[in-house]
Amino acid sequence: MRIGIMGGTFDPIHVGHLIAASEVYRELQLDRVLFIPAGQPWQKADRVVSSARDRLAMVECAIESDSRFMASDIEIIHDGPTYAVETMDKLLADNPEDEFFWIVGEDVLATLTTWHDWERFVHQVTVVVVNRQGDHAIEAPFECVRVSMPEVRVSATQLRSRIARGDDCRYLVTDAVSAYIAEHAMYRA
Repeated sequence: MRIGIMGGTFDPIHVGHLIAASEVYRELQLDRVLFIPAGQPWQKADRVVSSARDRLAMVECAIESDSRFMASDIEIIHDGPTYAVETMDKLLADNPEDEFFWIVGEDVLATLTTWHDWERFVHQVTVVVVNRQGDHAIEAPFECVRVSMPEVRVSATQLRSRIARGDDCRYLVTDAVSAYIAEHAMYRA
């Protein structure tokens, strides 16, 4: 199988994530896209992050009606910081016949060489880069595939701020994610 992977904090997951996954699924003719919320995102240790269970639940809410997408708790059940290279070790060991495509935005590509054991990681998986609003194509020190997607001006950071102010985030997150955030009083100041 050809499996796309959307890894990230997903705090919260938003339409930009879903559009990117959908475009890569279509363009690369994938069999499935696996959404993997980070358990303990080591690069965000300096800020407060919503619980891993809440972030996984929001991912599940966002993708529940799309059979192309699946959520995984592979990083959430792992103790300690989670690293993409170790996630790929486990996925490859469990699925040796599958081909994996790790989807990142242009903004993430700019920092990928700071990831734990990044050189081994880029040999495990095909890195797929999607454009983000205002980002310019960055030269990567490794081979990657580029997929163009409709540009969407939304970020999880902006969404948390908007929700904290009580602003409407309709159409920026799915209705199910919006309901989950409201029900659990997430991101309130």
